[in-house]
Amino acid sequence: MSSPLISAYLISVGILLMAAAHASILARGIGHARVNWSFAVVCVGFAGFQFCNALQYSALDHERALAAHLWVNFFSVLVIPPTALAAAALDPKKRSRKPFLWLTGFALLVIAYNFLTPYGYRFLALKQDALASLPWGESIRVIQGPASLVYQATRLVWLIVLAYVLRVAFDRMRMKDRLSSRLIWVGLAIMLVALALSSLSDFGVISLPHLGGFGFVFLAGTFSLVVRKEMRVRELQEKHNALALAREVQERLLADARADQILHHDALTGLPNRAGFIQRLEHAIEQHGSAETKIAVLLFDIDHLGAVKGTHGLATGDELLLQVSQRLRARIRDRDVLARSRSDGFALIASRIKAKTGVSVLCEKLSGMLAEAVELEGQHFKLSASIGLAIYPDDASSAGELLSAAELALHEAKSAGVSQIRSFHPALKENFRQRIGLESALREALDRKQFFLCYQPQVSASTGRTLGMEALLRWQHPELGLVSPLHFIPLAEANGLISHIGAWVVDTACAQLAAWRQAGHADLRMAVNLSATQLLNPYLEDTLLGAIASHGLVPADLELEITESVLIQDPDQTVLRFNALRKLGLRLSIDDFGTGYSSLSYLRVLPVQAFKLDRSFVEGLGKDETSLEICASAIRLAQNLNLDIVAEGVETSAQAEWLRTLGCPIFQGFLFARPLMAEAATAHLAQERAGGITAEAAGTELPRLPSVLAAQSHSGLSAYRARL
Repeated sequence: MSSPLISAYLISVGILLMAAAHASILARGIGHARVNWSFAVVCVGFAGFQFCNALQYSALDHERALAAHLWVNFFSVLVIPPTALAAAALDPKKRSRKPFLWLTGFALLVIAYNFLTPYGYRFLALKQDALASLPWGESIRVIQGPASLVYQATRLVWLIVLAYVLRVAFDRMRMKDRLSSRLIWVGLAIMLVALALSSLSDFGVISLPHLGGFGFVFLAGTFSLVVRKEMRVRELQEKHNALALAREVQERLLADARADQILHHDALTGLPNRAGFIQRLEHAIEQHGSAETKIAVLLFDIDHLGAVKGTHGLATGDELLLQVSQRLRARIRDRDVLARSRSDGFALIASRIKAKTGVSVLCEKLSGMLAEAVELEGQHFKLSASIGLAIYPDDASSAGELLSAAELALHEAKSAGVSQIRSFHPALKENFRQRIGLESALREALDRKQFFLCYQPQVSASTGRTLGMEALLRWQHPELGLVSPLHFIPLAEANGLISHIGAWVVDTACAQLAAWRQAGHADLRMAVNLSATQLLNPYLEDTLLGAIASHGLVPADLELEITESVLIQDPDQTVLRFNALRKLGLRLSIDDFGTGYSSLSYLRVLPVQAFKLDRSFVEGLGKDETSLEICASAIRLAQNLNLDIVAEGVETSAQAEWLRTLGCPIFQGFLFARPLMAEAATAHLAQERAGGITAEAAGTELPRLPSVLAAQSHSGLSAYRARL
């Protein structure tokens, strides 16, 4: 077996076995198991085919050559099914299994026939045994003879399988790189040529060895090159995927960080928002909450920040909040947490507090710091804050409960006025529970007709005749009894019910005025109070005009009273609404005049016909000179501006006499009548019309001022006239 041809066969055997091992490794490693296992089996089959050819061509006698020839036939049939299976595994179209089962069965039958006949499945008989000489002088033992039908059928099956392989190769390889495609096509071409030459040699036309195995060796080598290249591509792809995955993880971490920033931080100040505040509070309780140290939560709202935004713009309000946040961050301890958990304020977590006195000192420090003026665009804003305080574990056992306790304390602080500090105490929960119950009952009060109106006369100081009635809302609760307006009006404003209740008040008051007009009180007018929510309601004009028209009145019959506290909430919008209401012909009046900080500035810009002198000034008449001078100044101001003025809270004859002396034209108070139910008010008007109370109301029997006080009063009035 030292001839070149035999050596070539044996070398091809080694190459094919290496290709089979390579394909087996790939089948267990990079995938495509069906393709690689099928190819490995084909490689082993062709290796056996090549080895048996070497045995046949180097046999010493005919018997040995024929025995080797039977095994050559065996391996030539054995490779048919795995070749078809390998092509099917690469075929993008899914094929039925039945053709491959039939193909395997056919191969088994041919193999059995091969070993049961004396000459194998190829030949019916053999020609005379002879040695064939090759061009380079080597002699080989070639077996030839007439072909059997089984051989011809097997060749046809081989051609069908190769045609199928060619079609699959064409579909797959035209999408690959050109070099690999050309190598595979060359290998397939060699196999086809070798198959044709082998058939001619078997039929005795020519004398050549079987070369089909060498064509497959070329294919196996090409396959190894393609797979090796695919492995390099796959390795590069895996590295690329790993880098892409790393970038995606990094981007996801950045996205999560941005999402956390958005979800847990305030966009304006960069501080934690409410969600971030609760998260940090829970962490603080988990890390630092113990019996030895305490954690304090402080909630503080900047007082009247809404008014600042209304008068100077939202941008100014935001800039104020930003500067306050920067100032707070500079003053608190490093371990404390500052957050903007509220639209107009902040929240603070102060941890590791050893005593409540330390919290009190901190509250005072923050309150004093907020009181420092903030300068913006040349303007100085002096701020104050209402602070609510709760302490863990004294007031709550969890973050949610602690925050709720601080909220209750802040609510109490804001209810007490500006720049107030309140600590949580257990009674706050009960108070808040009662408030919730009252609010729930308030929602049903209008439908259950629990509201009613009382009417208090406004009388002429000179004649005692009633000029108008002020409608006052009352609530008769079935269990709580008569609920003070001081309790339920703020609730109605807070939950939005005031607009519905206010519309009912206007309609009921207009209906009552219409009834009095029909009873002969032609010059009487009606006054009703408006809240801030009602004043800024876009449907206010429709509500007022609808009630007036439905009861046959005119706009001048209705007077709207607005307190100064309403005016400061949104001054610009208030002026616009006042002008719109005045154009409709309604009378406008400022209630509680003198209690605000900008009364005179409002009189300058608001189209009002009257204002009411607050009862706190009337109460001081005859007791101190300050009240006397304030009342005299207000009355003189009304006279100079051609405005009506009504003195509220006139309860004594002395107060009435003082006001007459100062020139006040209209009184309202208990001296003349308490707020009356509709029937009592009707009776009061009827009695007045009959002349039963005119003299007393006019003050003909009221005592005169002491001479000294009268002199002081007249001298004071003279001084005011000189100033004006």
